[in-house]
Amino acid sequence: MGFGRDLRNSHEGLLKLQDWELKLLETVKRFMTLRVKSDKEYAALLLSMTQQTEKQEAADYVSTVSKSWSQVVRQTEVLGRVMRTHADDLNSGPLHRLATLIRDKQQVKKSYQSLHQQLESHNHKVTRSELEKLKSTYRQLSRDANNAKEKYREALAKGREAERAHERYDKATAKLHNLHNQYVLAVCGARTQQDEHRRRAAPALLDALQRMQEDMTLALKSILEEYCECVLVCTCTGRVFWRSTVSVYLCVLVQEEYSGGVL
Repeated sequence: MGFGRDLRNSHEGLLKLQDWELKLLETVKRFMTLRVKSDKEYAALLLSMTQQTEKQEAADYVSTVSKSWSQVVRQTEVLGRVMRTHADDLNSGPLHRLATLIRDKQQVKKSYQSLHQQLESHNHKVTRSELEKLKSTYRQLSRDANNAKEKYREALAKGREAERAHERYDKATAKLHNLHNQYVLAVCGARTQQDEHRRRAAPALLDALQRMQEDMTLALKSILEEYCECVLVCTCTGRVFWRSTVSVYLCVLVQEEYSGGVL
């Protein structure tokens, strides 16, 4: 579907579409913002946990359990740092690009409204306002010419100032004929303007809007792809952490735990 071909009379529909898209982008932005906030808070909590645990650890006795536990703490710290980095990447990458896209989309809507208003205003001026003004002037000049004609007839009948009345009648008639020619030209110009508006100006504006809409949709697709990559990396990191944690538990050897003695 082409905007210029299929949506010539759908200005209000296009505005509603743009409003809906902006609301959707704002929803996506809020979602990403909350994701960044939650990941940062989770990372901060993990790092705080590891710091408190390290302060409480005692090195009086070393065993497979203590070694495994120390490994869990270190891996938790690594996970916290990785999640904090990913949250920063998500904030500076997809979220920042999305905020820019929203501003660009708002500007596109504003520009489209302004250009559409200019086109409609010019078209209305040429096809209606100027014609109505000429019609009003034509009616007035027609009345003036009729009045001048009646006065000329009266002057002829009375035999007084007939030449002067005839001059006035000629001038009024000349003005009327001149305006009549202007009106005919204005009607032709209005038809040309209306045809130009419907076939070229309005479709060109709509086609330009469609190209910008498609470019911004492509940009949004790229943003969502980058967001999914960030989330996927974070998810994979979490999986690696839990797998490593399971392997740490397997390192706990009950048979060897007290083989070195207690004291």
